[in-house]
Amino acid sequence: MLLKRFVTAITFLWCWSFTTAQPADFIDIGKISAYDTVLRRLSYFTDYTKQRTIDNITPGEFSYPGEKFPFDKTRLDARYFIKLSVANSSPQSTFWLYTGKAQRYTMYEYDSSTATMNPLNNQFTSFSHTVFNEVPYAFFTVKKGTYKTFYIQADINFYNWYQFDPVILVPHEQIAFTFNHFLRPNRLYIYITIALLGIMFSMFAYTLTIFFQTFKIEYLYYSGAMFVFVIYFLLRLLNLFIFSDLYYFFYDFRYQVLQLSGTMLILLFISSFFALKKKFPGLYKQLMILVLIQFIFLVINLPLTYTNRYNYIGNIAFDTIRMIVLLYTAGIISILINRNGNKEIRYVATGAFIAILLSCVALYIDRWSEYEYHFFRHAGIPVLVFMLGILLQMLLFMQGLSYRARMQEAQRIRAVEKLQLENDRKKLEKYQAIIDTRDKERNRISQEIHDDIGSGLTSIRLLSEIAKAKSTSDDSKELEKISETSNILIDKMNEIIWTLNSRNDTLPNLIAYLRHLIVEYFEPLPFQLHIATPDPIPEIKVSGKIRRNILLSVKEALHNIVKHSQATKVNVKFIADEYFSISITDNGIGFNTSVIQSFNNGLLNIKERLSAVGGSCIISTHDGTSVVLKVPLT
Repeated sequence: MLLKRFVTAITFLWCWSFTTAQPADFIDIGKISAYDTVLRRLSYFTDYTKQRTIDNITPGEFSYPGEKFPFDKTRLDARYFIKLSVANSSPQSTFWLYTGKAQRYTMYEYDSSTATMNPLNNQFTSFSHTVFNEVPYAFFTVKKGTYKTFYIQADINFYNWYQFDPVILVPHEQIAFTFNHFLRPNRLYIYITIALLGIMFSMFAYTLTIFFQTFKIEYLYYSGAMFVFVIYFLLRLLNLFIFSDLYYFFYDFRYQVLQLSGTMLILLFISSFFALKKKFPGLYKQLMILVLIQFIFLVINLPLTYTNRYNYIGNIAFDTIRMIVLLYTAGIISILINRNGNKEIRYVATGAFIAILLSCVALYIDRWSEYEYHFFRHAGIPVLVFMLGILLQMLLFMQGLSYRARMQEAQRIRAVEKLQLENDRKKLEKYQAIIDTRDKERNRISQEIHDDIGSGLTSIRLLSEIAKAKSTSDDSKELEKISETSNILIDKMNEIIWTLNSRNDTLPNLIAYLRHLIVEYFEPLPFQLHIATPDPIPEIKVSGKIRRNILLSVKEALHNIVKHSQATKVNVKFIADEYFSISITDNGIGFNTSVIQSFNNGLLNIKERLSAVGGSCIISTHDGTSVVLKVPLT
């Protein structure tokens, strides 16, 4: 028990003596249980003359950055030296140094006994399953109870200065380091980005499908812009998982080319979608000039950006041209709304304004804001804001496309209906021409019958009457027969002429003719006749076929009354509504309706004639006989 307490006391005194002997600016790596970020615990020296080397720099020239980032982004054309002073109070003697993504450097160990710098060949990569990639490290050894100073000559350039992120870790803690340092702080950013990318890619595919269906160039422009932005946001997501300096060397190239290419394609889309070349040639020229300016800007600005001396100026110029393009595009969209603010333009314009507003917010956060993040890394917030703006713009554009599709479908339906009406009109005109031709032919035939056959029959009747007057009693019987037959033929001919004449194809003419026929039929007979007609009589077309069948049916009904009924009164009533009905009733003896079909061919003929034109005949007997003839008028 006493021995254990003695050992504990000795250990405490040794550790206390080591701690008090350790220089104040040294990092005790023995206290690192997993990993520790040491950005502001390193000291730095920047040589803007680019004349100094690692061998002629004194320790007193190094300084700590405090709260500032150790590298000045406005003056990257320099040589950079870093001093790492460490002490070890733990049995663990080997540690790894992670300096950040895309970092290239040479590490030296300072030998205090000879005051020389010994270069170390200590850089290596280790695969991490958490980030699916090789992570670069440099190992160094510090024995327990000792301290050392290491110097790093860093190759800091325009494409990797902001990726400098030094961390010291215990080797077996690599998985915890890569997960907690790269993935854990960005999990929400990763999830949201993947979800938004999925939506954006679906919209890109949808727009591209519309292009292949319609082959309209505006959809190709828009799908191209969406594809460019999808690639851009995907590469920004991959920044979390890639460590190669070659990948980050092309970062500014991707950043500028993809963003301005997407903007140029959006401007071309606006020009084509709203037909500016035809409707607003002035705005069209301005947009084309703006596209050309962006292209020329890329050609000039990219070489400037790819230098340490002018990189900051190039990035400021790029952000400036972005802001100008965004604001100018907003102005053009405002003009379009004022000149033609239909619903489709409002959808696209609203989306564009949202995208422009959020792009400006993202630009401010990315370039000038001192925003302290809580959920995302500072670099992730502007990307998400920018992505959200593009996504909302795409959603509203889809609404505009949907509205345009509905309007085009409505126009197509109206065009089809108009074409159908035109075809119907042409068919009606053709049908009317056929009817007119038929009516002319009917009138011609009736005229010829009247002029030729009618005059012949009239001559026969007159000659027979003259012959009767001159003949003897033996010949008068035959001459009387000839005269009667002539009269009958003349009456039938007049009926045929009346039926054929198209001028009589109206309901008023039909009723007038039937009324005259009935009065004339009963005039020489001992019947009390009453006729009722509608008032007014609708002016409805009635074809010659219907008129003839009605005429023959009425004559057959009148003939049956005179021949069989033994009646003294006859009532005739004309009714015109949905059907044209003729009701003929008498006060005769009636008949047995069950034997009509077997014994009365006349009534059967009436039913057949009316059935042929869609009509019907209703016969009833009660205190006389009632015959109702009906034909449709529509």
